[in-house]
Amino acid sequence: MKAFVLIKVEPGKIKEVMQAVKEMRQVVEAYCVTGPDDIIAVLESHDARGISEVVIADLHDVEGIRGTDTRIVVDLA
Repeated sequence: MKAFVLIKVEPGKIKEVMQAVKEMRQVVEAYCVTGPDDIIAVLESHDARGISEVVIADLHDVEGIRGTDTRIVVDLA
C-alpha cells in the first residue's frame, strides 16, 4: 500500500523537517514542493495501519510540522 502525505511546515523549519521525514520508517521518498503544502512524502506499508502509525506516531511528533493531509493510493484494477 502506498500513500502520499502532504505536509505543512512552520516558516524556517523546512530543512530540519525534511531531514526528519526522510529518516522515518516507511518513507520511501520526500520532496520539497511549492504551493499550499511544503513537503510531499511517499510512504509504503503492507497495510493502512502501518501508514497511519507513521502519520500519527511519527510525523505529528516532529517539531515544525503544522499539519498533514494523507492520500492513500487505491488500485482500480
